[in-house]
Parts: sequence; C-alpha cells; structure tokens
Amino acid sequence: MINPKPSVCIIGGGNAAHALAALLPHQGYETRVFAPYMDQADQINAALLEQDGYMHAEFAPHNQPNGLIKGKPMLVSKNAADVIPLSDVLMMPLPSFTYTSTLTDIKPFLHEGQTLCVTPGQGGFDWIAEDILGSDLLGKI
Repeated sequence: MINPKPSVCIIGGGNAAHALAALLPHQGYETRVFAPYMDQADQINAALLEQDGYMHAEFAPHNQPNGLIKGKPMLVSKNAADVIPLSDVLMMPLPSFTYTSTLTDIKPFLHEGQTLCVTPGQGGFDWIAEDILGSDLLGKI
C-alpha cells in the first residue's frame, strides 16, 4: 500500500531534529534524517541500535501527543545523496549560522516539487536560499 503522507527528511541532529525523528514516524510519515555535522549520524545510528531502531522523545503533558513517543526513522545518513532525493518535504530545524553550508550540501539533490521548511524562521533565510540555490531552483521547490 502506498503511504498517502509525504515522505520527510529532517536535516540536523539537534533537539528539535530528535523530537521530529520520533514524532513523524510515530504518526506514519516515512522519515529520513540527514545529519551532516561531525559524527552526529554515527551517534544517532548507535543510539538507534541500542533502542531497537526507535528514536525516543518525551513530550510534555500539555502537548498532543504527550509522554514518551517512539518512532523509527527509515535511514539516518551523513550523506545528502542517501536521503534528500527520496523526500517530498525537507525540514531544517537548524540555527541560522548553518543555513549556507546546509543549502550548499543539499543543492545537488533537490528537485522540483520538494517543499523546504525552516525553523526557527530567522530573518534572511530567503536571501541566503536565493544566493545558494538560485531563483530558478528556488522557484521549483
């Protein structure tokens, strides 16, 4: 059966990325993680091995969902080619100082129809994205 939900790639390995990597597969989204910084991908994969392939995140009682959430990302990689082309939605929960290097890393693997989401929404992302990706590619994603 085909999953009617879009496939998602979470870009990064920080706290927000960890929460999303548990939440999105828990909610039925085909989820991959691109963790290009230092040894983040190796650390995340090691933790997944210890947790039967599941990412764990604890959500506060006032959130929905709440409590311990477990989700199983399909793949965690340091290589953009492994995860970016296969994803419909790219989520970048990253600090603004990483935007330039991250966009440079993923640019060769972007294609028409993908959606790029950035959080937190720091001012200037649009300018950085247009500078790195160019207006033609940016207009297609």
